Amino acid sequence: MATTPGTEIIELETGVFARLHEGLTNAGIIVGDDGVLVIDSLRVPSFGRDLIHDVRHITDKPIRYLVDTHSHWDHAWGNEEFPDATIIGHENCYEEMVDVEWNRQWREKVMSSGDPWSEEAGLVNITPPNLTFETSMRLYIGGREVRLLFLGRAHTGGDTHIYLPDDGIVFCGDVAQDGGMPFLADSYPSEWPATDDRLVDLQAPRFVSGHGPVGEHAALVEARDFIHAMVGSLEAAASAGRSAQDAAAATVAALAPQYGEWRGFERLEEALPEAYGRLG
Repeated sequence: MATTPGTEIIELETGVFARLHEGLTNAGIIVGDDGVLVIDSLRVPSFGRDLIHDVRHITDKPIRYLVDTHSHWDHAWGNEEFPDATIIGHENCYEEMVDVEWNRQWREKVMSSGDPWSEEAGLVNITPPNLTFETSMRLYIGGREVRLLFLGRAHTGGDTHIYLPDDGIVFCGDVAQDGGMPFLADSYPSEWPATDDRLVDLQAPRFVSGHGPVGEHAALVEARDFIHAMVGSLEAAASAGRSAQDAAAATVAALAPQYGEWRGFERLEEALPEAYGRLG
C-alpha cells in the first residue's frame, strides 16, 4: 500500500514517526501496544483521510488520540475524520476553534485562495478538541511517556508541544521550524521569545515542526534566536515611534544577513506590520 504522494514517513524511534508533506503540513504518528496517537489532522477532510490511509500503512491499530498542536486550519480542519478518537488540545485552542468570527475569517481566506482544497474548505465541519488542558497533560502510549505542554502563547494562543522525554523528541507545531519563517498573523510576539526559551530548555535533540524537515537542537536554538532578534527589532522601532512599514523594513534589513536564505523570508516584510501591531 503506497503512502500519499508528496509525503515521507520517517521512523524517528521505534513506533514514533514524522509524516512530512513537502510544501504543506506535517503530522506525527505514535504507535502503542493497543492504539495510535496522531499529531495534527491537516488542512481539510480529504487530507485527514490521506493521513489515516498512511497510518494504516504502518499499523492496523485504532487511532485512539488526536492532538491538535494549534487551531490553524491547515493543522486541525481534518479533525472531523477522527470521530472515534479523543481530540486533545489546549483550552485556548478550543476557544479559538469555537470562535465564530475566527472561523469565518479563516474559511473566507482559504476559500478565496484558489488552491486545490479551496472548495472543500467551504464544506469543513470545524471540530474542536473534546478534551483540553491548561498547562500540561501526561499520556502513556504503549508505556512511552508523552507529555503535552503549554509553554506560553507564541504562534497562536494555544500552542501545544508534544514532548517525548525518553526519546528526546518534541513535536512543536508552528512555534519553530528548521530554516523557515513562521506565520505571524495570529501570533503573540511579545510572549513568543519566552515561550521559545522554554522550548529550547527542554533540550530535546530533535524536533518535528508543522512545516519543513526534522530538525536538530541547534536548529531549534536558531529558530529561537530569530524570534528574539525579530521581536527585539520591532520593539526598538516601537520605542522610537516608527511606523509599521518603517519597522518592517528595518527589521528585514537587520535579519537578512543571517536569515535571508530561510524558507519564506521573502514574505517577511509583508507580514511584519501586523505583528508590529500585536506587540503588547
